Amino acid sequence: MPMKTKQISGKLNRYTTLPVLLDLLRRKKIVLLDPSTWEDRNDAELILEYKKRKKIPQLFAICFGIGAETIHHWKTYANGISGCCIEFDKNKLLKAFRNIKEAHWDNVVYMKIDEAEKIKISRNRIPFTKRWPYRYEKEFRIIWEGKTSQKTIDVDIDLKAINKITLSQGLPADVYKSIKELLRNEFRDPAKKINRSTLYENKRWIKAFKK
Repeated sequence: MPMKTKQISGKLNRYTTLPVLLDLLRRKKIVLLDPSTWEDRNDAELILEYKKRKKIPQLFAICFGIGAETIHHWKTYANGISGCCIEFDKNKLLKAFRNIKEAHWDNVVYMKIDEAEKIKISRNRIPFTKRWPYRYEKEFRIIWEGKTSQKTIDVDIDLKAINKITLSQGLPADVYKSIKELLRNEFRDPAKKINRSTLYENKRWIKAFKK
């Protein structure tokens, strides 16, 4: 399994929705879900094959992006006005998982079909392998494998692990102000960065062409 190193620098972006964000802030827990229901059947079937080979009763997962925000991330995982992106400090977030023996994590590797057909992929790499068309996601994945009667896995986190929150650019200005105030109250941290995405309309970009 991937190694649980002591110090890992960088950031992790979690693209999700406001209800999930509010639940995280209120309960101070991050939730891992059953990937068997994922829309991408290529991914879901690989997880099921991994469970079968290892004879794992239950497996739960959560996914992050390690690169810059893209249209794909927003459209696929945080679409609509309720979409948001939570940027975590990678090292601080992983501290919450280091003492959980059932938890493992690593970067996802992207492969073409003909590459996958030619080589024997290690069993432990299966949950961290995806098809080449998804390579722009630059995904980092945490999985939990073991036996439990729970429908999800909730992991306690320190809210200080959150660097910033970016809300959907589709939010009307007044709604954005209200949500921003609500989030600050949940954080109890006025210095926390809460902004709207500028992916679809960036004033600096536009101004650069109007010199």
